[in-house]
Amino acid sequence: MMIPIRCMSCGKPVGHLWEEFKERRSNGEELKKVLDDLKLERYCCRALFLGHVDLIDTAAQFKKF
Repeated sequence: MMIPIRCMSCGKPVGHLWEEFKERRSNGEELKKVLDDLKLERYCCRALFLGHVDLIDTAAQFKKF
């Protein structure tokens, strides 16, 4: 759904970086450069960003019961 606040493996705070990552990625910037500029050096943090699918808009369409 939403990006976790912290990396699940190492505990580094990464939630505040998601919007900037998404914006820069949509502008066509190179993926490696974006991750390096955001100081995401560990494999676990990079994998969290690369594997995340933002489904909050899809889930928000459904009613809550």
